[in-house]
Amino acid sequence: MFTSVRQALLWMHRFVGIGFSGLLLIAFFMGSLAVYDRELDSWMLPHIRLAPIDTPLSLDHRVVPHIAGLTQGKPLMQWYVELPDERRPVVRFQAWTKDRQGFSRFLAPAGDRALPEAGSLGGDFFYRMHYTLNINFWNIGARLLGLAAMLGIIALIAGVCIHARLFQDLFTLRADKSPRRLLDMHNLTGVFTLPFQVVILLSGVLILFPLYLPAGILAVYLDQPGKFGQEADAAYSRPASGIPGSLASLDRMMAQARLHWGDGEPAFVRVWHPGDANAYVEISRSLADRMSQDGQTLYFDGASARLLHESRLPAASASFKFLAGLHVAHFQQQWLRALYFFAGLSGCVMLGSGLLYWLEKRRLQHAAGQWGVVSMTLLSSALITGMPLATLAMLVVNRWLPIDLVDRAQWETTAFYWVWVLAAVHALLVILRSAQSRAPWAAHLLLISALALLAVLSNAWSTGDHLWRAMNQKLSAVAGVDLALMIIALLAGIMGRRLLRHKRSAR
Repeated sequence: MFTSVRQALLWMHRFVGIGFSGLLLIAFFMGSLAVYDRELDSWMLPHIRLAPIDTPLSLDHRVVPHIAGLTQGKPLMQWYVELPDERRPVVRFQAWTKDRQGFSRFLAPAGDRALPEAGSLGGDFFYRMHYTLNINFWNIGARLLGLAAMLGIIALIAGVCIHARLFQDLFTLRADKSPRRLLDMHNLTGVFTLPFQVVILLSGVLILFPLYLPAGILAVYLDQPGKFGQEADAAYSRPASGIPGSLASLDRMMAQARLHWGDGEPAFVRVWHPGDANAYVEISRSLADRMSQDGQTLYFDGASARLLHESRLPAASASFKFLAGLHVAHFQQQWLRALYFFAGLSGCVMLGSGLLYWLEKRRLQHAAGQWGVVSMTLLSSALITGMPLATLAMLVVNRWLPIDLVDRAQWETTAFYWVWVLAAVHALLVILRSAQSRAPWAAHLLLISALALLAVLSNAWSTGDHLWRAMNQKLSAVAGVDLALMIIALLAGIMGRRLLRHKRSAR
């Protein structure tokens, strides 16, 4: 079947690229956006655009007295808060009742008020889509992306092995020749960001390996698979006693945690079995200044504030947390986060240019209108321009929908998927009418430019926080998103106009 190992590897590389690059492109694009999920929160949720406070937050005064009001007085299984930081200067409160009803609100770090209902998923939509496709039934989305990541690692290894000129390809870009320029772009971005892609794909698989490889865990832990996670995290738990009890000062517990860590700050506080004599509190350290996801969690007795347990990870778990930290990128170093963002986009360019190169070669070998060419052109258009169109449309809709609209977040999500479908339908109609089965690249790029500019204008119109005002008020997240949208509008407009002129001159 194959005359050489290189030919077999080339077949494998193409098979994975054709079959799974669509899933990987979604994961890389949404993951790149998720690097700035909290900045997108600030842009999409104007009511959390608050100036940071310098004084330490008191949970005893700011949160604890309002728990009953925030949860309608229902008996709780747990509640927790994410403390403010530089990227999100508000308190995020969440709670679950004993019958699994959830509550979620943002609280101002100063004053005595809860912020209005979110009415938007914010950056969390993109974060969850990048590893679940927002398909939660039987974890189908996560399973599909896990399979794509595993095969993606194989494709990267095969891609390296089939390159006889690996380092020469790093410096080769024939911009005047097509389709070779697409191959050069594919090679250039693939080689340049190869370490990043390997780490991201491998760590992405490892983060959810209990979902992909549950047999070993079930064999050892039988009917208690949750015990594996507890032991791996060196966590602590105890059941509720059923006897009423009071909660000691959370501020005192956080002060103890600071002393215990030395130079660390708490970022996460969870209260288990609130109102019970066996209540206990877990406090995790901020990950802003570290790569690992090890929160060095401390557990305190809820009634006495006595330290009960300190999580000390086993060596294997500590290595896993470091790899997970490399993937999730919770650290706050701005230049490192920017490097992650552009490396993720380079992955998108690598995948997209690989698809387009395959298409150009098929057009030279087959007549226009061939089913494989049409279907892959449609897929490429839906992913390369359709997905950004849907994302920008969601941002525009976020600024235009009434704040008090019922199920406002669902309307945003629906708009995202409808625009994505409409972009694909428009692409299909153009492809079928085109003599060479070409996608409407120019039209979609110009529409991307228009939507990006409209999103900036819509934010300024609906909130008054235009770019200059956001910069003057030190709303760096809002200013950053606006600036990124303006750059997108400029680049997409330039590329769209060039493609349009090229199309007219070719007639």
